[in-house]
Amino acid sequence: MKATGLFFLTGRPSLAHAMSPDEGDVILWQLPLVERTRRGVQKVTAYWRGTDAALFVQIHAKRLKSGQALNLELERVRPVLNELTAHVTACSLAPDRWPVSSAPLTSQAQQQAPNPHSASAH
Repeated sequence: MKATGLFFLTGRPSLAHAMSPDEGDVILWQLPLVERTRRGVQKVTAYWRGTDAALFVQIHAKRLKSGQALNLELERVRPVLNELTAHVTACSLAPDRWPVSSAPLTSQAQQQAPNPHSASAH
């Protein structure tokens, strides 16, 4: 089964080892994730291997922490105990959802902002 969507890290990626019948001991990145849907929150552990994975983790190491949103393409999605496991085929950082603006409102923007205490609001 394949899946594509927005997932959130619940911790930092870590190195893991797996045994492959063809390649022997394989090093891969383990991504602890959650998927938020209308039904609730589902835990997902995704595994990513190869040069792309290593470069992505190296380049974005500072941002890869709990709460970071990732756009992921997953394959081999399957249940294991009470969570899903999958293998990453593509990954990118999701854009920041709520950028913080440090700029104060301009006087024009303040004048246009609705005032809940004005007489016209009643």
